[in-house]
Amino acid sequence: MRDPDAFYPGNRTRDEWLAECAFDPSCAGAVIVPGGAPLPGTEAADQQPTEPAPPPAVPDPTTATIDDVAEFAPDPPRVVGEPDGVGVVGMPTNFVVDAIEHTATGDIFDIPVTVRFTPVSYVFDYGDGTRQETTTPGTSWEDLDAPQFTVTDTSHSYGEPGEYEVGVTIRYAAEADAGGGWFPIAGLLELATPTTVVRIVDVDTALVERTCTEDPRGPGC
Repeated sequence: MRDPDAFYPGNRTRDEWLAECAFDPSCAGAVIVPGGAPLPGTEAADQQPTEPAPPPAVPDPTTATIDDVAEFAPDPPRVVGEPDGVGVVGMPTNFVVDAIEHTATGDIFDIPVTVRFTPVSYVFDYGDGTRQETTTPGTSWEDLDAPQFTVTDTSHSYGEPGEYEVGVTIRYAAEADAGGGWFPIAGLLELATPTTVVRIVDVDTALVERTCTEDPRGPGC
């Protein structure tokens, strides 16, 4: 007797299908009428044929983010306080961080690349609760051809004597080249320098490296 809830290949009855095709995968083609119960061993037959899985995507280094290239980051540079790590209350102490462009080679997604980091901004933490963000790493008074205690873009004046730990957080933009030219990497890398200690003294006369005869443009001359 034919099962009214199922249809079998070759117009077979259920018993004929069980006897002839139960262990033959090519015969497992029963179709269950909506509302009918699945037949034993026909679960696979209920599934519709699926499309072959697409091949795995080819790795694309241009989709990399800053986290993917962080391992190639430069070593933290040092920050220097002028003059010689000693400053005077109420007068500018100049700070310079030695941050430069950095290039490294390695792999992104198993593809050889060259990665380039360029410093784009600097957050100076002067250790007294004051912070300043700049686009310059600072310039020494000597390179500026300026006398000591001249105000610069990265200098800071302290209001109290004492020792202060100064550090800089450098933000780097990154690019990479996989052989076809440079492309930008999404995100910015933040790298903190080791702190440097500056001693601020409270004196009436500015500390200078040279006398007024040696440097007529020095402070107090």
